[in-house]
Amino acid sequence: MAEKQRSITGARIDTLSGNFIIYQHEKGQRYSTDDMLVAWLAVKSAKNILPSPNRFLDLGSGLCSVPMIFLWAFPEAEGYGIEINHSRFMLGKKSLEVNGLSCRFKLLHADIRNKFLDEKFKIVTSSPPYYRKDEGPVSSNSDKAGVRFELNGTIFDYFKSASHHVEEGGFFTTVYPFQYAERVFDAAKNYSFCCDLRVDVIPRKTKPPLISLFRFLKKKKGLNEIETLSVRNEDQSFTEEYKAVRRELGFNVPA
Repeated sequence: MAEKQRSITGARIDTLSGNFIIYQHEKGQRYSTDDMLVAWLAVKSAKNILPSPNRFLDLGSGLCSVPMIFLWAFPEAEGYGIEINHSRFMLGKKSLEVNGLSCRFKLLHADIRNKFLDEKFKIVTSSPPYYRKDEGPVSSNSDKAGVRFELNGTIFDYFKSASHHVEEGGFFTTVYPFQYAERVFDAAKNYSFCCDLRVDVIPRKTKPPLISLFRFLKKKKGLNEIETLSVRNEDQSFTEEYKAVRRELGFNVPA
């Protein structure tokens, strides 16, 4: 969905929210609609739940697409991100720098499995890898492999980190394949999180959901509200609800 502008030394620059741009590997894993949607759920939740969302943490930040979308939506927000892959960390740092965001968002080169900050946050976000190592061929491209497969932490590790960092009254948003949703709920239960909102994303009307977005609160029980979001109509055109999401996040809106 990103629009290519030009290539530079093995990387490319693409548009993001508003006037923000993002550096990405030309042949690596680029930011996706999934990243945009998990950022949207965080933005939507912050607007509905918190009076003034000012500080947040992003786990497995990668190229910083999720945090930069959130930073565009909330110009006063600040936060931290944690990323283990060195090349993605460097590109993320570059994107933050050229967009003038380095003073608002600090990207840490670390492993979410053993990096625990002293601060707690009202908002924690993540767009984790989806698959176990035995669930498909792992790409020889290390950039793609680590994004798609759980080579540097499982969904349980993401919940462990979120559990440490979510402040009282805050929330944790994440995304995962619809067919593996039980893994998310198992991890949540293990760390005393309750899902109060799930959004099943349908790639095209009449098709089954492909991914689910989740919002978790730090408590053991609560209402689990389920919504749906369709990306395309049956004729492949984008739905009005999906266009509204893109518009809210400062992306170009396709006809």
